[in-house]
Amino acid sequence: MNIGIDFDNTIAWYDTSFREVALADGFISGNWNGNGKTELRNHLRSQPNGETTWMKLQGRVYGKFMHRAEIMPGVANFFLSCKVRNYRIYIVSHKTEYGHYDPEKISLRQEALKWMTAKRFFEPEYFGINKEDVFFVDTREKKVQKIGLLKCEWFIDDLPEVFKETHFPSYTKKILFGRPNGKKPSYDIIVMDSWNKISNTVLGQIKDDDIISWLKQLIDKPTEKIEKIPGRGNSNVYKITLTNGYSYVLKRYPDQTSDTRPRLETELNTLRLLHQHNIKNVPKAVEGDDDLNLGLYEWINGEKVITPANNDLDQAIDFVKKLYSLSQKIDGNDIDLASEACLSARDLISQIEKRLSRLKLVSKSFPELSTFLESTFESLWAEVKDKSISLWPFESRDNILPKKKQTLSPSDFGFHNSIKLNDGALKFIDFDYFGWDDPVKLTADFIWHPAMNMDSELKQKWQKAMLNLFSNDREFESRLNAAMPLYGLRWAMIVLNEFLPELAQRRKEAGGSKYYNLAKSQKIQLIKAEQYCKSVKKMVSKATFA
Repeated sequence: MNIGIDFDNTIAWYDTSFREVALADGFISGNWNGNGKTELRNHLRSQPNGETTWMKLQGRVYGKFMHRAEIMPGVANFFLSCKVRNYRIYIVSHKTEYGHYDPEKISLRQEALKWMTAKRFFEPEYFGINKEDVFFVDTREKKVQKIGLLKCEWFIDDLPEVFKETHFPSYTKKILFGRPNGKKPSYDIIVMDSWNKISNTVLGQIKDDDIISWLKQLIDKPTEKIEKIPGRGNSNVYKITLTNGYSYVLKRYPDQTSDTRPRLETELNTLRLLHQHNIKNVPKAVEGDDDLNLGLYEWINGEKVITPANNDLDQAIDFVKKLYSLSQKIDGNDIDLASEACLSARDLISQIEKRLSRLKLVSKSFPELSTFLESTFESLWAEVKDKSISLWPFESRDNILPKKKQTLSPSDFGFHNSIKLNDGALKFIDFDYFGWDDPVKLTADFIWHPAMNMDSELKQKWQKAMLNLFSNDREFESRLNAAMPLYGLRWAMIVLNEFLPELAQRRKEAGGSKYYNLAKSQKIQLIKAEQYCKSVKKMVSKATFA
């Protein structure tokens, strides 16, 4: 099979470099809060002489600063999988020799080839693309002619104009990479916003040979067995057993074009940090690959904690104590906030309202969801929000909680992310959301998380332990009291993620389609959301929250 692919903004990813260069050259100010190349382009074009400014910036990014570009998420995996299948990749780019308004006359084409060389495109043991299969042309018409001469069965491009060219070959299947703006593309154009989706369409389901080709970049040892681990949230997780008997966890994180959080980097750095500080009841990080979005970790033999006991809770409390102690010892300025950190009442309320807005947008297609939101959730939300704000300590009602009162947190912490060894010891896993947060969120989430199966006695013991641990913060108890019902309603929103198309698709891909029934899952999650609301109603019926 011959597969043709555009280069700029299809293979090479410039979102970060566009912003950096625009800022350095004074085209935008440091407080510009747009996101991505498209928003930046639209912003610059709206300014006086904006088209000229944009063309200047393009020349700089594609030329002198080409080395700052990243490989588009999912492309590396796709290239290696094509190599496994002996498919031929052609790169066909409409790229002029020199950038507009470039006094240095840097060759854009040579810089692109240098970048591809640095990214190992032409190494036989990596992508193995022939340099002779890279073509630069001066016009879209010549690009289309080249696609026809190469007899490409597929062509992937981020510009719909390419597919509209009169002589685009009729036998070539068209994939438009990205999200369509404005008018819907013609019926014969497949629109896809991630390389994972493109791979599934062009290459089919991931095979063991694909995983072996990816794994080779992390650990070059013969593999005996690969097992997909179902039910691991949003990531694809595999147990890798080598012929020498050693086993590892291979984790493929969500595509960063849809989930921009640096989850691989966060998890690798966190596990290394914890081991460095003698916190050993977590897996060892073995290796990671940014381009392939893969992390390799120690495999831990053990069982899930189905019904936690006192000893399990003691270990969880001890782990949080270690994290808090570490928080007090290290500078931590190089550690980001935890995923969806809530450092003020305003943060927490904003997160809930954003989730509510997203669900309301899709609720027209789901009558039961619409009824729940309108009849149950929104009236309760209005009541709880006002009462919680009135009870929240002024210090962090609108302003960020001081750093000295924050703690390092896994963010998604609980027995659902632990493994029990034969001797009863727990190992805690999944640290891709790790970072600084209010310990109130850690405390509340541990109680409210739907995967936690704690009785009331264990919940009380946990809450008492947290009140004691964070007692140096005189407002911790008041903040927790005000926040508890809000976190209950936040979880009512989170469990309804199955109604959001993108998140539901990610769950399906992570768990495996044979384990996932969307309609059934949506019904179950709606029941959970109703139960959360009932629990919150009980809580707010008291004179003050408790």
